[in-house]
Amino acid sequence: MEPNAPFADTAAASDPVRAYIEWMGASTPGPAVFPLHEEAVLGRDKQDALASNRYICIPEATISRRHARIRRRGANYFVEDLHSRNGTFVCGERLAPGAWHLLRDGDELTLASAQLVFHSLMLPEGGASTTVITRSVDATRFAPVVDAAHAGRGELEKTVHQLHAMAQVSIALGAVTDQETLVEKLMNFIFDLFPLAERAFIMLCGADGDPPRPVAVRRRGGTAEDPARVRISHTIVDQVLVKKRAILSVDTLADRHYAAHESIVAQAIHSVMCVPLILGEDVLGLIQVDTSSDPRAFQEADLEILSGVCAETAVALKNFQLYSSIKGLLDGFVCASVQAIEERDPVTAGHSFRVATYAENLARAIEHAGDAGLRRAAFTHAQLREIRYAALLHDFGKVGVREHVLRKEKKLHHADMRLLEQRFRYARACLERHAWGSLARRHVQEELGMAAFRREAERIEALIEEEGARLDDFFAAIVRANEPSVSHTEPARELAAIRDHACHGTGEPGFKLLSDEEFGALNIGKGCLTPDERRQIEAHVADSYSFLILIPWTRELAGVPAIAHGHHEKLDGSGYPMGLKGDEISIQTRILTISDIYDALTARDRPYKEAVPRERALDLIGEECRIGHLDARLFKVFVESKAWEARAGGGP
Repeated sequence: MEPNAPFADTAAASDPVRAYIEWMGASTPGPAVFPLHEEAVLGRDKQDALASNRYICIPEATISRRHARIRRRGANYFVEDLHSRNGTFVCGERLAPGAWHLLRDGDELTLASAQLVFHSLMLPEGGASTTVITRSVDATRFAPVVDAAHAGRGELEKTVHQLHAMAQVSIALGAVTDQETLVEKLMNFIFDLFPLAERAFIMLCGADGDPPRPVAVRRRGGTAEDPARVRISHTIVDQVLVKKRAILSVDTLADRHYAAHESIVAQAIHSVMCVPLILGEDVLGLIQVDTSSDPRAFQEADLEILSGVCAETAVALKNFQLYSSIKGLLDGFVCASVQAIEERDPVTAGHSFRVATYAENLARAIEHAGDAGLRRAAFTHAQLREIRYAALLHDFGKVGVREHVLRKEKKLHHADMRLLEQRFRYARACLERHAWGSLARRHVQEELGMAAFRREAERIEALIEEEGARLDDFFAAIVRANEPSVSHTEPARELAAIRDHACHGTGEPGFKLLSDEEFGALNIGKGCLTPDERRQIEAHVADSYSFLILIPWTRELAGVPAIAHGHHEKLDGSGYPMGLKGDEISIQTRILTISDIYDALTARDRPYKEAVPRERALDLIGEECRIGHLDARLFKVFVESKAWEARAGGGP
């Protein structure tokens, strides 16, 4: 878009309004500013019948030769569509041809593909004022502006430099993987793109309709300012974000639309560009570049370049938002899954979350380990997240373990103990019935006298009491043997005698107080699980792996299934399920193993064991390291870093 030719009459030099308009004319670089007087025609071609100050030439193919007309009536201006081919729009509403429409400060005019803004300027010299139309750039469109045919060598060199800087911006935006890095790189490149810029800041819109807030403020030379203290013009910000329009204001202090605002006056901002970050219908924020020393620092071409940068930035920011949403979705799924698993066994609730915290703390501490070999294995942020997910999901396979096995508290299940208790009562009842029945039969056969009958009854009572006491001792021994132990213990001797003890039934062969299955369960040397039940529990590792490999993990999280699969492996090959040895077990899995064992030992009291004090737990793990089951170097870091302590910043 070309501005009108400057006024050539001598009166212009003495008139402060015309002098200002001449400064904004085609003879100097800057935005296209067209002064309005009594009347002006807007069209594609120059109007030879009109004086140069009575027409505005917009040389675009979609504009009619005589497209629209603006006329002044008193203190107001009106616009009329001159039956143009593509119509004239004010603030999005199409004008009826031939009808006059009142223009208000800030109204946007659209003539086919050309966008303009109607407003007034207050010039500093003498306080004179005039009404002008300035061009507004659609922030959703980007087309670099350069007239190679008429540009001088300096202008071309500047353009080449800017194109090179834009190429670097594109490369940088494609390489960054987080919002903080993106903002930092962008701040650095802005001052390469715009050599006269003195300050730049980025504002981003918050989630759920939160107002935009500054996230980075830089001055030329790299000086960073506190974003919370940056002074901004809310008029500019609101106009950019609400109307989705890029703003270029030349000599802002002379612009009546902005000069009354304290933030602009206080900072003496002379020239400013402000462009929204738009992707589709979403406004993500804005970038503002300004200067307080040169009112002609930025041209229309600069605004086009900044619009292009903002378009690329918006894509990158949206990608980060989508990535964050996907990450949040995965985090929520993982945490909900773990919660569902642990609700099946309230006694161990919180185990997986604690193990994840310990494992992440230990993994972070490796970076500061005294062992140089471990320091070389320091993990990236993505690897730490991978370890955390593996720790959270390491017991997911327990979802397939039957609850009576998962929640088993003693060597015998509660129902088995109830059945055993009833069997002992039945044995006592059978004993009494058999003894008194034998006395009755003998009395019938021998017709015992009163004294003999009394002696026999006393003998039977003593026998019943003796046998009853034996049964009580047997049952007490079973109750003691039913308690699980943390370390290996020898089977109770009484159990063999109880198993061999035969009781008389009622009209049937004798029965045993203990079945072979019950005897085997009570003879468990460590813990409370039978060999079959232990196989079911140990199968949760393979089941966890089978579930985790079904998830389409990203490349950064591809190791989650393998890390979780090996958390019961031992360095000497005595672990399960694969019997891996030494270097076959990854360092991530070794970290998980130590964390899992520590929590299993120190967690709150459980029905089958009491919580072990921290020092005792560390001694037990240290012993496992000495016999070659666990990684002693990692355990040393675990102790030195106190990885069991909660740290800030945890989370998937």
